[in-house]
Amino acid sequence: MVVDVLPTRVLSLGLILAAALGATGYPTPGVAASEAVTNTYQSQSLQPAEADVLRRKVLVQCGLDPSRNVLPWYFHFAYAQALLEAGDAQRAVTHLSKSIDLKPEPRAHKRTYGMWYTDYLPYFQLAEAHARLANWPCAERAMELSQSTGEISMGRIEPQRIRALQERIDRHVDDAGACNIRDYQ
Repeated sequence: MVVDVLPTRVLSLGLILAAALGATGYPTPGVAASEAVTNTYQSQSLQPAEADVLRRKVLVQCGLDPSRNVLPWYFHFAYAQALLEAGDAQRAVTHLSKSIDLKPEPRAHKRTYGMWYTDYLPYFQLAEAHARLANWPCAERAMELSQSTGEISMGRIEPQRIRALQERIDRHVDDAGACNIRDYQ
């Protein structure tokens, strides 16, 4: 099998540049933790070619045929995680929502395929993605679902991470609006 490494190198370079510009959606190094949590979360949209390279990479990691029309929940979940890491919260919301549609019950150490397992905690990650988009009503709703489904009590998410997200949501609880997921896909 011949692998074309050019798209991977282009994606890597793009991610490095985005990180250098502080556009990854993660706190900026050297910024106080309290400031990082409140001020430096951003979302960017990957270029279509970058998103496609990332999608193909996740398909390979999941052992899936790229020509397949219907993809399983674990592809959408893994792709959403990769999109969040790349700073593209908008696309991550779409794929987290799709994984939830296909597999609504979260579970720690969930079997994906073969002998592969993952901590499937989609509602908390959906709350994080919506928070990066400053879509506070949807972030609050996803956080409520994370709590009601027991994701938070599974102990797989760092308590500090949970508190930081909940504090950000609480600061914006009075922001007007309703959560209409179609507006964010």
